[in-house]
Amino acid sequence: MKNQNAFIFRISKDNDNQGNPIGRCPLDYSNIKKTIANLPASQITPIDYDDNGHLDFIHKEFWINNILRQGWGIENLDLNQDIKPWIENYMLSGKKFWNADINCDAAKGRWNILSRMLDIKENDILFIPKTSSLHLDDYHRFTVCQVKSRYFFDYPSEIQDFGHCLKVKNIKEFKYGKSTLEGNDFSAPYLWAITQIRPHHGRYNKMRKFIQREFNIVI
Repeated sequence: MKNQNAFIFRISKDNDNQGNPIGRCPLDYSNIKKTIANLPASQITPIDYDDNGHLDFIHKEFWINNILRQGWGIENLDLNQDIKPWIENYMLSGKKFWNADINCDAAKGRWNILSRMLDIKENDILFIPKTSSLHLDDYHRFTVCQVKSRYFFDYPSEIQDFGHCLKVKNIKEFKYGKSTLEGNDFSAPYLWAITQIRPHHGRYNKMRKFIQREFNIVI
């Protein structure tokens, strides 16, 4: 199998602003800003990440159902919609479910990162740092898998987040080390939620050799 792509995929644990990406947002969003400003208090109901079981849900979805979920997937945020309504929905739903005041530049920055999921195709390789079958946060292990099918949105109403999904296969976990990969191999430029591993990156050849050895795939 040749010419697949590889990505670093960092699982979000809540709605933290991982990397706090900022994008350029030249379109007019004055109408949605008015809607948000006039939201009644009864419609602002922040998600209780401390008590909604989302960590167990994310872990079981991946290891039992082979569905890799990403955060910032609250209501009405399917990435298959056009960018303008997505940004409007992100700003509005962010206020409703996070009680966050999100401007369009911040929304565009988040879109720039999350929309990379649309570029991930069948049989691509995903590296998931600090994750294992035992722990969603595991500082001694990382996980690697292949993509079974492309992006889809599946909003879990009981969790209210993590609706961005990829079906995966061939899940393998590894200990960090010189014979595999080390923790700093996943440092910059791989600090965003989703980053493609590209030939000009300093650790590209190391990643490429690992993939060829472990998955018999050439990227």
